[in-house]
Amino acid sequence: MLAFLKPPQTTFTDYYEKARFDLTWNITLVLALFLFLIFCFFLIVEPRFALHYGIGAFFTVVATYWLFLKRQYKGVARMLTICSCFLVNTSIFLLPNSIHYIEPFWILIIALYAFFTLGKNWGFFFILANLISIGLYFVFFLYENILRIEAISLGQALGMTLEFALCCGIIGYIVNQFLSTNLRAESELKMANEKITGEKSVVEKLVKEKTVLLQEIHHRVKNNLQVITSLLRMQSGKTVSDETKIHFEDAINRIMTMALIHQRMYEKDNLGEIDLNEYLLALVAGLKNSTSPEFKITFDLQTSVEKVGMKSIVPLALIITELVTNSIKHAFDASDKEPLIKVNISEINADPGFFTLNYFDNGKWKTTEGASFGIELIEMLTEQLEGNFDLVKNDLGSNYLFSFKMIDET
Repeated sequence: MLAFLKPPQTTFTDYYEKARFDLTWNITLVLALFLFLIFCFFLIVEPRFALHYGIGAFFTVVATYWLFLKRQYKGVARMLTICSCFLVNTSIFLLPNSIHYIEPFWILIIALYAFFTLGKNWGFFFILANLISIGLYFVFFLYENILRIEAISLGQALGMTLEFALCCGIIGYIVNQFLSTNLRAESELKMANEKITGEKSVVEKLVKEKTVLLQEIHHRVKNNLQVITSLLRMQSGKTVSDETKIHFEDAINRIMTMALIHQRMYEKDNLGEIDLNEYLLALVAGLKNSTSPEFKITFDLQTSVEKVGMKSIVPLALIITELVTNSIKHAFDASDKEPLIKVNISEINADPGFFTLNYFDNGKWKTTEGASFGIELIEMLTEQLEGNFDLVKNDLGSNYLFSFKMIDET
């Protein structure tokens, strides 16, 4: 007998679904028992009240068997709420000479149970349905009912007391289940937050360690490139040929360009992107120091592209290095007045993921073998950025217009 009173095993893995099933099981079991007792009681002392309790007892017995057989609560919950609503409202209208003190408690139970098991839509539906029914009763039947109320017998009073106790117990049980599930939800949420906080701290620690490691790698790469630069300078110093020294200087500038990228990487927390404007200023300053022109060149650097990733910055920086180096060596001499180099990098608004490089110098280029190699290198690097360029030369100077793709985004 005690095993039958205990909620049967279900396949629910969610705690809240299991709580709703247990609530439905316990309520139907209690209602089946007590409604049958009240039915028997009124059948003896007040037979006119027995019918509704008998119907209620029958439906709760069916619901209990359905729950035991199917182990699903939603269909049972819908049947219970609909049948209960029907019985409560018909008792109000079909028993006009009775005091309907208990019906509001049943209406409250139906709404609370619907909210807890079926959701807010069902809960609001039964509130609205009962509100309409009670409103009609108050407007059209209340006064007549008051005039026809008969004296309450001892049996009726005892039955109402028993029913009132049943309603209070069910309301208390539903509220207790609601509070218990809320406490469980708060406890699980707290545990989940603590777990997330712990995992977050572990992830942050790993990210920090990874950042430090990558910064150290960039630092070592920069140092190794500087060692290579020093070796090339030593070798260049032992070279007699001026042409060979020029080739050494070009190689040193290219290595310096990449070393500067790694320097900017380990100096910043964001290891994936470089501040382009800051980098260009440092790059041009380094190129002016390495080439040491005998005349002053004005540089006009402008960019609307704030950040560039590692895959794009290397070929872009080498292209600018080649352009600036070739301009200094092959476009200007001491006779030029106000030599100027302009570099403008901007995004293409109509084509996200692409940007342009507009390079201009107002010098008069002299065709040399070194400059020709530089052009070949620029063409190769432009293809690496999936771009193209046009060169326009006139009396005003030379103008390169590049169109590139941000290959970091692919």
